[in-house]
Amino acid sequence: MKPHAKKRMENTVKSGILTLFSFNLREKIQNVEAGLSAEIRFISGESASAKENLMKKNINFKERLGKGDIYCCAIFREEVVSYCWMTSNSAPIGEIGKSIILKNREMYLYDAFTEPEFRGNGLFPRILTAILRRGRQEGYQKAFIFALSSNKSSIMAIRRTGFNSFQSVYFLDIDSTILCRFGKPRNGESSIEGQVTS
Repeated sequence: MKPHAKKRMENTVKSGILTLFSFNLREKIQNVEAGLSAEIRFISGESASAKENLMKKNINFKERLGKGDIYCCAIFREEVVSYCWMTSNSAPIGEIGKSIILKNREMYLYDAFTEPEFRGNGLFPRILTAILRRGRQEGYQKAFIFALSSNKSSIMAIRRTGFNSFQSVYFLDIDSTILCRFGKPRNGESSIEGQVTS
């Protein structure tokens, strides 16, 4: 009879830096051209019923629309090739396992994605610009978006749109228990730490 070897439990450990960006909606919004002729659409709770085919791209679609979030997407040949969500409510910050609570006239852009074969065509900056213009029209004064510091292409797109980095969050994820530390804010901004909850 063979002795049973004890399985050694190994911890899953990940670490990273989340870069926080803001945009003052009273400032000039950049004109960004995309290298691909795609239609930009906004989908809210009222317009969702006619857009069933778009819901396949995101499993949280109905839930997010139900709480008032807005889906902005780039459509190319009747397919969603890039998207980003916008909210003025609370929303999860998945990388650090917390949520952001927004103040009056603030909006948060989150869960952005571009299909791999369409990356490098300027779709993400074009979507961000469209969201900023809509936010300004609706009376918002500040927009936030966050990206992992390792995601260089997203950071370039966010900066290209005119966002400024103002704070970093350093995090350590040990078996889904996330520890984080907020760095000092920069560029005259206040820390967002007080707006982040577990």
